[in-house]
Parts: sequence; structure tokens; C-alpha cells
Amino acid sequence: MRTLLQELSRHTVCFRRSVDALLSPDIKQPADWRHALSEILIWTSRLYVDCLLVTKALPRMRAVSSKGDSGHIAADVIRERHLRDGLRQVLESSVSWQRDFKAENDFSDSTGLRTRGDYAAKITLHLPEIYEESFRVEALAKRFLQSHTNGTLEDLAVGLQHLGRNHIGFVLQTLEWAADEGSWHLQN
Repeated sequence: MRTLLQELSRHTVCFRRSVDALLSPDIKQPADWRHALSEILIWTSRLYVDCLLVTKALPRMRAVSSKGDSGHIAADVIRERHLRDGLRQVLESSVSWQRDFKAENDFSDSTGLRTRGDYAAKITLHLPEIYEESFRVEALAKRFLQSHTNGTLEDLAVGLQHLGRNHIGFVLQTLEWAADEGSWHLQN
């Protein structure tokens, strides 16, 4: 239980760092984009696995929890909005994204990812949501390790469901295609 929650906390930090890296002015060439998107894909996938593993362990955690509230942890909607705006600007202003990213592929009809705009919409909607919720989940995991209160555990369970079902599940396919070598006109 302790290891699961510590890993979850660590992975939230790694996810945020990978998203922050996408905002770097160093992301210019297709290889830079692929690398940055691959890192985000890896850490998003890892968070999804963490959501599944912690959810599976909830009965054991409930067995050791005691009565008590978690205390409210508010989302920073301003930080989330700034990240959304930053991602949108990076995608809209990148010559490489506009010139070298091939949005259409053999599965575009089934995935609904037909245009760069489709990819950008998924990325700018879900990554900031995951980013912001990751702060809350990290704080709740740490708080539960200290307090073992059932209120904290239930808030953590809700946060993990929100991450996994509402956001990670909807952006993984987008990240997989965007990070794929075949989705880019690679320059030598």
C-alpha cells in the first residue's frame, strides 16, 4: 500500500514535468515533438496503471483506514487555464506541428482524429485536466499515508476515477498516434 501510493505521487510529478517540457522553446523539430509526446505518453500511461493498481488495492486500504475527513483540496483553475492556453499556443505556433505532423492515418475514421485540430482539441482539453488533478491526487495520497482517514481515501478514489475514466482514457490514443514515428514527416 505504501509503495503504491509513493509511486503514484512520484509519477504525478514525472507526468507534470513531461507536460512542462512540451512548453519548452527547444521543441522545434519533428524528433523533438516525438520525444516530448512520447514522454507524456509514458507518464500518462503510468498514471493510468497507478489508477488501476490503487483502485484494486482500495479494499485493503479501507481495512486500515479510520474515521475522518480529508479536508478540501481546491483545484487551481487559473493554473489549469494558463496551461491550456500555453499548450494551445505551442500547437498553433509550431511550424513543425503545422508542417510535419500528419494527422490522418489508416484509423482516422475510427478514432475521430482526422485533423491537427482534432489532436489539439484532445491535448488541450485533457492534459491540463490531468495536470491539475495530479496535484490533488498527489496531496491525497500523501495525506492518506500520514492520516489513514477514510475521507481522504474516498477523495483519492474519486480523484483516481476522474483521472482515469474522464481524461486519461480519452487522451491515450491521441498521444499514441501523435508520438508515433509514422505520424511525422521526419527531416534528416
